[in-house]
Amino acid sequence: MKNIDFLKRNLIPFIIFCSTLSSCTSKNQEKESFDYPLLQKNEALRLAGNYEQVLHLNREYLHTAQKNGYTDGIALCYINISNLSVTVGNYEKGLAFLKKAEELLKDSDNKALKARLFQEYGQMSKVTKLYNTALGYNAKALYYTHQCSLTDKKKYNLQKVFANRAEFLYDIKQNDSALIYFHKAMQIDNTDLINSLIAKHQLYYTKRIDSAEFYIERALAIAEQKKGILESQKGQVYRVAGDYYKIKEKDSLSLQYYQKGLAIFIQTHRIYNIPYIYEAMAETYGNLGDKEKQTEFKNKFIHAKEQLANIQNNTVNLLIDKLLTEKEASAQTFKFNTLMFSGLLLLVIVFAGILVYKRLKHTKRRIINETANLKDSIIRLQSESESLNSIMTKNNNDLILLAENNDSSFLTRFQEIYPDFIDALLTRNNDLSATDLWLCAMIRLNFSSKEIASIMSIEHKSVQQKKYRLRKKLSIPTEEDFLVFFQKLENDENP
Repeated sequence: MKNIDFLKRNLIPFIIFCSTLSSCTSKNQEKESFDYPLLQKNEALRLAGNYEQVLHLNREYLHTAQKNGYTDGIALCYINISNLSVTVGNYEKGLAFLKKAEELLKDSDNKALKARLFQEYGQMSKVTKLYNTALGYNAKALYYTHQCSLTDKKKYNLQKVFANRAEFLYDIKQNDSALIYFHKAMQIDNTDLINSLIAKHQLYYTKRIDSAEFYIERALAIAEQKKGILESQKGQVYRVAGDYYKIKEKDSLSLQYYQKGLAIFIQTHRIYNIPYIYEAMAETYGNLGDKEKQTEFKNKFIHAKEQLANIQNNTVNLLIDKLLTEKEASAQTFKFNTLMFSGLLLLVIVFAGILVYKRLKHTKRRIINETANLKDSIIRLQSESESLNSIMTKNNNDLILLAENNDSSFLTRFQEIYPDFIDALLTRNNDLSATDLWLCAMIRLNFSSKEIASIMSIEHKSVQQKKYRLRKKLSIPTEEDFLVFFQKLENDENP
């Protein structure tokens, strides 16, 4: 009896532990042998504009996943094919493949794959101008992304979740918050594209030309390291570089970067980017006084924009149609062959069909209920998000008004709204004066040096000196923005 009790206490937990360990090891092996290689190849072909090869790649992996019964792998292929469908303008099929993937991932514990799923749902909502819906899906993607390891974040390209949220915030006019999410994306993967997007933000929203220069130079340096590699992202980098040099009134240099970007967009079939780079080039030729070229590129812009409304990649769409009907054709062949069997077998099949029908009916009812519940959850999440944004906007407006009036209660009220910010600063340097803290709060609220000088009734030069001393006290590198430093500081305090 004692031996039996010993086995119950020790052997059974050991068996459970071994079973769990074996399951985790198997899942990691599937990621290493299937997910990671597919993601790497898919991204390289996608950025190079080789859409047919992208589809063929995913069809091959899909057949392998189906043969091995790897459900997560099937879902990953569906997500990749959905992205391709949306890229060529076929939103209906893109949505169909996402729904297939979502059904397969219902019981999956692959957080990174679920983040990719909802990121694609968010992207599709954006291109159809459902901006609040896009933010709702993105919130779900963020939820799963935060639960992923850094390796999975990189392998599954989850920096896109943060970068997309920044883009979605532009759509609802919350420009200031966008910069935070670009920097979160950069923490996962410091790419040329992310640096160029931050440079673009500094150009058009904060008007900090020096900061824009820092990020566009870094973006170009990273892009130059990828010589010989065709990537649509490099086209985006060159386009932002063109914008930067146009603002700097270096139109000849600006035109060179636009031309490099245009060449990449054409090679990678990025039809959505081509009209707008034509428009930018027309404006640049106008600045250079070349009226003939200006007219030529204006006409190209108009023509390309008209084409954008009608163009379809027929070859890819036909292949997608074929992929969607493969299973149906296989089922039809099987049905035809079964008619050749004996009457008894036919009766068995009919009976089995009735059972399947009942099960499908039950499943359909469950999916309808779950879809309704998901819709209610998304609406509630959107409402809560909008309410929170409204409160934060009002609080920030109150703070800005107090600061502009040089109200003595400004710092106290600021600490009530951002309770951890002052503590984080004092942890960094407990010798900071009240004036130092006040200046930090003003910078955190995005006041420019000129505005601070006006409010404090001091010279602009004095504000720059105060900022310089503040950098020394807080050990902030000269090339780093105050806002970026403060964001990192708050993240460290609130992991």
